[in-house]
Amino acid sequence: MVVLLITLSVLLIIVTIYLLYYKSQVRAIGNQLAFISEHHSFKFIQTQIKPKEISQLINLCNTLLNSQRELNQQFINKNDEINATIVSLSHDIRTPLTSLDGYLQLAGRTEEARETKHFITQAQTRTGQINSLVDELFLYTKLENKDYSLDLESIELVNLLKKCLFTFIDEFTQRSCEPDINLPESSIYIMGNGSALERVFENIIKNYLLHGEETMTIRYEEREHKVIVHFINDMKEGTSINLTNIFTRFYKEDASRTNHSSGLGLYIVKSLMDKMHGDVRADIEQNRFCLSLAFNKTDGGDEELWRKS
Repeated sequence: MVVLLITLSVLLIIVTIYLLYYKSQVRAIGNQLAFISEHHSFKFIQTQIKPKEISQLINLCNTLLNSQRELNQQFINKNDEINATIVSLSHDIRTPLTSLDGYLQLAGRTEEARETKHFITQAQTRTGQINSLVDELFLYTKLENKDYSLDLESIELVNLLKKCLFTFIDEFTQRSCEPDINLPESSIYIMGNGSALERVFENIIKNYLLHGEETMTIRYEEREHKVIVHFINDMKEGTSINLTNIFTRFYKEDASRTNHSSGLGLYIVKSLMDKMHGDVRADIEQNRFCLSLAFNKTDGGDEELWRKS
């Protein structure tokens, strides 16, 4: 009987000590959580001796802390990106606005009809630049919406591309450089969206007019059920392009920012190509810049090939 009582007493003491230890572990975890919360600390919860249940609790708390820190970092990065975007757009829009105001003031002061016409023409050019920037920003906000989608259909590629090139005939004439077009005479059908495809071609041509040199070469090839169109041009002397970031929003290779570009042109090209289930890539070889668009080929109105690709 005495032995039994002694054994029970020892067990009671052990259980009491274990419970007190357990309680101290829980208290330590609570204190560490309070410290981390109060001081926004990057520490994780730690203990030297961890029973299985306490270990599981600590691992769970540390997992939640790590997830929260990642979310906080994403929020900080997003906030920095928004601030940088606001600064970028403010500069891009303010510059032509300032010029617009200046030309309108000059037009109001001069009495020469010829000079007035010149200043008004310049003001109209700046208005066009502002409209273009706002239009690209509006499209950018739509593309950022994950629910935004395009209605796809079979589209004849060659005529649409030639139509887009023709709208820039004045710009090509001013440069005395007509594009070198190597496209098939027969009709080529791809799966896409007409308006989106026009915007893709327009942005690529504008990018060439802003940054390219010499003649733009347009080359065509087919690979299985894919149609690939290459846009190739020489790069301006001293131009440095980061191919890793070239499709990033607001990317600009020129720090001077004198060309009134939003930095959204190729980002929009990439986004629209993705939504048309196509692909775009950029390459540089011997100071020649190449943008390659890959589309899913169809046989006229037949969409079966597109579904299989």
